[in-house]
Amino acid sequence: MLNLRKSQRKDLFGVTLVEVTISVMIIGILAAVASPIYSNSLLRYRVDVTAQRIVQDIAQTQRLARQTNSTRTIAFTLADQSYAISGLSSLDRISQPYQVAVNQPPYQAELSSLVTAAQSATQLASVTLAFDRFGMPDQGISVTVRAGVFQKRIDVAPISGRVSVQ
Repeated sequence: MLNLRKSQRKDLFGVTLVEVTISVMIIGILAAVASPIYSNSLLRYRVDVTAQRIVQDIAQTQRLARQTNSTRTIAFTLADQSYAISGLSSLDRISQPYQVAVNQPPYQAELSSLVTAAQSATQLASVTLAFDRFGMPDQGISVTVRAGVFQKRIDVAPISGRVSVQ
């Protein structure tokens, strides 16, 4: 068997138990600091992505109304945490209508409020926005999306149909 002194044993094994313990403690402290930052950025990302999806789907509904020269609607429902576009098939299930559940992956956000321009003081359980054959909306609406403490509001102007995100 090898007859080594203590200083030689350290070189043989590479590190001591104290060095490993200190390294694990430093990694633990860094993870504790990074975890809330990661969590907040994930929630902010979910709100941003959900809001952009809603904006794109409102624009799609408006385009469909112009292209088909007919009225198209997009209906938002708080109870289902979803919205649906009339006359459009689902992207992954062609036999199903187009519907997006914002509380399901990949979005995992929530529709927190639905308000129309005519009833700005009243929060509604569902709102249907109809675009005529010229792509003009029948009313103005505001849809608020939330994930954790972060939220975004999507507004559709009542006359022009212009969509904005705040």
